[in-house]
Order: sequence, then C-alpha cells, then structure tokens
Amino acid sequence: MRIRFYCAVVLFSSCLPLNSSTVQTTISPGLRNTLNSITPAKLRGDLSFLASDVLKGRYTPSPGLEVAAEFIAAQFREAGLEPGGDREYFQTAAMVERRMPSPSADLIVHDGIRSFAVKPKSYVFFNTSEKANLGEVPALVFSSRDIEAFKHTDVRGKAIVVPQLDFHSMPEDKAESAYANMIAFDDLVGASEAALEVVVTKRDPSPASPKLFPADEISRHTVPIVLASDSELGEWVQQANDKEVKTITLDLPAPDDKKIVVKNVVGVLRGSDPALKQTCVLLTAHYDHIGTGETAGRAAMSEPRGDDQIYNGANDDGSGTVSVIEIAKALGKLNPHPRRSLVFMTFFGEERGELGSKYYGKHPIFPISKTVADINLEQVGRTDSSKGKQVNTASLTGFDYSDVTSFLRQAGRELGVRIYKDEEGSDAYFTRSDNDALAQLGVPAHSLTVAFEFPDYHGVGDEWQKIDYDNMARVDRMIALGLLRIANSATVPQWNAANPKAAPFRAARMKSLNK
Repeated sequence: MRIRFYCAVVLFSSCLPLNSSTVQTTISPGLRNTLNSITPAKLRGDLSFLASDVLKGRYTPSPGLEVAAEFIAAQFREAGLEPGGDREYFQTAAMVERRMPSPSADLIVHDGIRSFAVKPKSYVFFNTSEKANLGEVPALVFSSRDIEAFKHTDVRGKAIVVPQLDFHSMPEDKAESAYANMIAFDDLVGASEAALEVVVTKRDPSPASPKLFPADEISRHTVPIVLASDSELGEWVQQANDKEVKTITLDLPAPDDKKIVVKNVVGVLRGSDPALKQTCVLLTAHYDHIGTGETAGRAAMSEPRGDDQIYNGANDDGSGTVSVIEIAKALGKLNPHPRRSLVFMTFFGEERGELGSKYYGKHPIFPISKTVADINLEQVGRTDSSKGKQVNTASLTGFDYSDVTSFLRQAGRELGVRIYKDEEGSDAYFTRSDNDALAQLGVPAHSLTVAFEFPDYHGVGDEWQKIDYDNMARVDRMIALGLLRIANSATVPQWNAANPKAAPFRAARMKSLNK
C-alpha cells in the first residue's frame, strides 16, 4: 500500500511520462504511446507559427486568419482526418461586414413642451440596415430595462428610450445579472416592430466597430440603435412622464456593407462502430484573435507598446487551437478508431460574438441530435493565473451542469491532472465562449481552461514564448483520454437534472431529440 501511494504522489507532483511504470491505470501500452505522442515540442512548433507576428493577430476577417485556416487544414490532412466541410476541410460562411457612417444631422427630441437637439458628435449609430428619415416618431421612455413592462406595451413604430447601466459601479454578482437582463431586454426590442432604440449613456460614445453577421440575415428586420451621450437628453429621460407626448426625429444613414467569406476548419475521425459512428463528440477551439492596434478597438485590454502593434493571441486561443491539432494527430493513429466519430473543429469569429460556433450550430456537419458532447478548449497554455500558479490542473465552465465533467475527472485521476470547479469562473464564463452556441441547442458542451484570467489577456504580451508547453502537453493528454472515453462509452453525457441552471439546456436537448 505504501509503495502504491508513493507512486501516485510522484506521478502527480512530477508528472512522469505516461510510459512510466508508476502509472496506476487501465491504460494499455498502445494507448499510452498514443497519448505520449502529444509532446511539448510539437505544441511549441505549431504555436510559434500560429501566434507569430506574420499572422498579425488573426482578426476575423484578415489575410492572417486565412493563413491560419490553411495551416490548420494542412495539419488535419497530416492527421488523416476526413474533410468535414463543404470545401474540403473548410465550412465556408458567407458573411457581411457592416460599417456605420458618422451621424450628419441633429437628433431632435420634442415632448410637447420643449424641443432640443442632440448634436452629431454626441451620438453614434448601430444596426441600421437602410437609409431612412424618421420624422417625429412617437417615443416611449423606460426608466429601466423592465422586460415585463415592455411585453405589455405597444411599441410598434415607436422609439424606445432607455438609460445605460453603469456596470462598473455594481458588485460583480449584480453586474452579471444586470448584464443578462440588458441583453434579454435589447433582444426583445430587436425582435419587435419598434422603429428605433435610443440608449442614453454618461460616457462619450465611441464610433461603432464594424459588425459581422451571416449574409442570409442581411434582409432580416433590424431595429436601429443609437447610443447617445448628452446632458440635456439625460435629464429629459430622468424627468420624463407618461402624460407627455414625446417624439424623436432622426435621419438614418445607409450602412456600408462588404461581403466576405470566412471558414470554420473541420476534420472528422470516423467512428468504428457501425451504429455509433453516426453519432459524434466535438473537440473545438477558436483560431481567431483581435488582430492589431488598428482592429482591436474596445476588445483590447491594453494599448499597443511602442513598435508592437500585434495582439498575437497565443494563449487566447492559439493554445486551444494547437491542442485540437495535436490531439487529432494522436487519436488519428488509433486502430481501431473510437466507436463514435470525433469531430475536430476550429471556429472563426469567436472574438466578434462567437460567430463561427453559431454558424456551425445552424449548419451542423452531424445532426445536433447525434452530437453527444462538445469539449471546447480556451486558454490552456498559460499557468500564470491571476489566482496563482496552475500546474497539473484544469477547470470547466458549467462544471456541474452535465456529466461531461465526470469523464474528464476520471481521465485526470489516471494521468495526474486535477479537474476542479473554479467557484468564481465556472458559471460566470459558461456563456462566454464557443461552447455556448452548442449548449443553447442542447448539446452538453463546456469550455476547459487552465487559467480563466492571466496576465496579457487581450494584450500584445500574449505571445507564444510565455506558454508552459510541458503542462499543456500533460493537460492535452488528459483531454485526449477523456474525449476517447466519451467516444467509447455505452452511455452518453447528460445535463444535470438536479441543477436548475442546466434546465434550459436540458429542455433544448429534449427538443432536439424529439425532432
């Protein structure tokens, strides 16, 4: 007993290679060799290119992103994966990048008693789809984003005016719920027949960043949004009452639309079981980042330094991308293949609103009902977490939302990697990465990370030299083993019926299975 315990401690603390005789596990020698083929050197080689200055931060869209896609596809070919896209390894997505011109005319407010003008320098446009002149549109002022009040109000053809919340002054837990409520309210406005939404803020509005959305949505009805900062308008919103007849007059400019094509990169390791190969497990990551000082905008958490204008995105999420590549290469060597099919995929546009994963959700390679789980990799390379060194550990978002976690915890126990719940990050980050698009459709989907927060996040210092490649290789071997166990399991992961936070995803799962 003492010798066995000592060996387990040595494995956990020093992380000996998997072919060490100290490993207490049911892993076969052949599988050990397969997992050991995921090496620090290979990960370093991949990432030193993917996060190099040559690719200029892999902005969506950009030439650097195109080069990254070709690189990933080449690695999938080497792994022996089947092409999973409509064009070889590429799932192509026709998108429209929309830029809004600066305002050129006053926004006029009238309430039956007085009129005043908000000057063009004090407001910006979002979301307009065509040029229009809104002359004296009836306005409704909501003192807060009251969802129930909105549902019981006739908003057809009217301007909705709301104050912007100051999230910086709120405790973190209240800011989280307030932000979710804001999104829900604004989604209701966007889906309504309102003529306009005016959001009144105390901060100077910056020009709207270009918006990217699927080309098949270009004709979809959208409610124009104006973000305005004007002291007189702010006072007017605070003092407004329902007895006054209020109107807003505004000229909406035509947007500048540019058609582009971007790509998810998809490779398939076809399952070996005649029946189960029609089902799949996903391993995903996003291969884009925020680009350069010219494109990063409000996504940047720090200013460029001197001559360094490139946000390389080595940990976010070059680390996840190269992990997908090397895990695919390792498991591609298995003979026979896992029982279920494995889909290895890297998404475009996560940094611009999880666009690639949402696109895949609408155009899945495997039916959603046949997709048993998704493990999405985010920030798996840096161990210098803001909470302290994170070695031989990893966490999952939505840790206790489904039993995907149990497969990875078991793999972690066998390989000396502790899978734990980050009490602050687990639930808060669940909807903030590409797993969310799949979870919303009912697929048990989580993001796995080594450090939720780390120095250089969305900064120019997130470079490949700062990655802990030895630790990343160990974590990737654990991920590969957990992925394999799900693919070979007689039972599939399920959402946790005892956790109320998982209820919407369970309902979505039942809906997909009953189609």
